[in-house]
Amino acid sequence: NQPLSLKGNINHSVCQWCYGDIPLEQLCVAAKEMGIKSIDLLGPKEWATASKHGLTCAMAYASDVPLIKGFNDPSLHEKLLKDYSENIPKAAEAGLNNVICFSGNTNGLTAAQGIENCARGLEPVLKIAARYKVTVTMELLNSRVDHHDYQCDHTAWGVQLCEKLGSDAFKLLYDIYHMQIMEGDVIATINKNIKYISHFHTGGVPGR
Repeated sequence: NQPLSLKGNINHSVCQWCYGDIPLEQLCVAAKEMGIKSIDLLGPKEWATASKHGLTCAMAYASDVPLIKGFNDPSLHEKLLKDYSENIPKAAEAGLNNVICFSGNTNGLTAAQGIENCARGLEPVLKIAARYKVTVTMELLNSRVDHHDYQCDHTAWGVQLCEKLGSDAFKLLYDIYHMQIMEGDVIATINKNIKYISHFHTGGVPGR
């Protein structure tokens, strides 16, 4: 078979966690052969492995705080600021321009309280990100099936946070799988809010 001729209009990436039983080196080799350009969701210690194989990490981890905890919890702001302060410069040095972040679970917070807490925690992080030309990107996840009680579970909530922060260093990760479950009408939603979106994840519904 002849190799596929790719137009290069879309830069495909794969998330490592989907292939957790495949060693990263092996995954990188296979991805490169397929014309994939990136491995998503790698930590700082893994970025060099992707780079060695001519791949990037289009959406990188900058903290080890799990997604059920996040910027809506003021008790984590000090830890998160430390992690992002250390790893945003490393990401920039590695040629990476997107790092992921999470709202955390609601844990009884109102939508307004969650936005207020996230904004307060993110503001000092975004000053660093802007300096290094790195975008901090919050993932939209579904709270119905996979991530019960996760706060950033609707595009409108994420957009409100973007507008409150008013920084080009903060965007949303629009996960089509998660948002089809939560709100549907994904094409119209993307078109309406594209200026707030820096990255996409895709997966079929149901079944991923």
